[in-house]
Amino acid sequence: MLMKRFLLVVGLLAFAWGGYAQSGQDFPSFGNELLAGKNKIEIYPNPSVDFLTVQIENSNLTNTNLIVHNIIGSKFEVPVEKVEENQYRLDVRNLPPGYYLLSIKDAPANFSKTFKFLKR
Repeated sequence: MLMKRFLLVVGLLAFAWGGYAQSGQDFPSFGNELLAGKNKIEIYPNPSVDFLTVQIENSNLTNTNLIVHNIIGSKFEVPVEKVEENQYRLDVRNLPPGYYLLSIKDAPANFSKTFKFLKR
């Protein structure tokens, strides 16, 4: 019984921490160093109809790749336009309605992060 309670508490803490991390808020700091101060990423509008904008702030990324997959893992070729230094626009007009995963990767910076979005 005690072990079940312990696992429940650990699971709830992991769930809460995951929601905190995906909300776009910074992680807590240790000392004077902020852990998630680099590469703060927003995607909008979500849900999207025509275009999806990706905004990257405080970035050290140099070779950013944006990859779109559907929920079952099929890769989709989506035109990507670099609007500004750290802003991209994806043309999602030709995607069928549904949920998709947007992977943002940069090999030189050893960076990878995935976001879920809805195409209407």
